[in-house]
Amino acid sequence: MDRPAAERGGDLGVFLDAALRIVDLPLEPELRPRVLMHLETAAHMASLVTSFPMSDEAEPAPVFVP
Repeated sequence: MDRPAAERGGDLGVFLDAALRIVDLPLEPELRPRVLMHLETAAHMASLVTSFPMSDEAEPAPVFVP
């Protein structure tokens, strides 16, 4: 399920390039490694959330209580 970071990094680079083209947003070349680092962190955090086992019957809490 979890692929090596180097392999995901290539996918994230493709994703970043596509997203930048779609929104017509420039990115300075020297900032690209930093943006990719943050995308890798976000992808890792998302994998932690999506890998958490949860039954189909689980429902969100009706009221948020801090």
